[in-house]
Amino acid sequence: MRPFYATVAWSARTLFGLLYGVRVSSLDRLPRNGAVLICSNHRSNLDPPLIGSHLNREVSYFAKAELFKGRIMGPFLRKLNAFPVKRGQMDKSAMSTCLKVLQSEGALVFFPEGTRAPADGYLSPKFGVGWVLYKTQATVVPIYLHGTGGAKPFSGKRPNLELIVGTPILASEIIGDLPDNRDGYQQIADRILERIRTLSLESSITKIELPGDIHDRNIIDDERLR
Repeated sequence: MRPFYATVAWSARTLFGLLYGVRVSSLDRLPRNGAVLICSNHRSNLDPPLIGSHLNREVSYFAKAELFKGRIMGPFLRKLNAFPVKRGQMDKSAMSTCLKVLQSEGALVFFPEGTRAPADGYLSPKFGVGWVLYKTQATVVPIYLHGTGGAKPFSGKRPNLELIVGTPILASEIIGDLPDNRDGYQQIADRILERIRTLSLESSITKIELPGDIHDRNIIDDERLR
């Protein structure tokens, strides 16, 4: 890792530990090099920094375009490998950046649901992650985050948060014989989300017997985030 990235990651990791307590499982499953598409569920604004600070390699990730307008925050995020995405649309520039990250053997964090889901479940995924996987053939690593949706600092229950790294999956195993079109991309996204849901059953801080429900996107109030 670059010194700046490593320092910020260490600081964030320490803060998460003090405020919430974090359990990380199977970190050794994450490949230390090569193109990796890291796909996680998404329930809180805590999710991107939680992932970025606890993995053992640098990652790139989306951040909403509004965050890059400030003179301080914008450059800071870019130094952490974040890049802007315009929400509520197919941002061609952001998707092009996704391809560049993976084609350069980097690691990209992608939230298939596109925005925060209910704390007890998942949102039907958007097709973008399927498009990226089809075009790059990167290795997929699912991640399940537990507890971020209702996380409260200094809670009596510790750890509050859990990050579980799944077994790497070859792109061909997920894509199979699906077509190179939007329907195919959507089915790929659905398959990836199912891997994340199944990974939730490995939680060691709470007993999960059945994965949470997948909610239709019409439950989101703000149309921009659909």
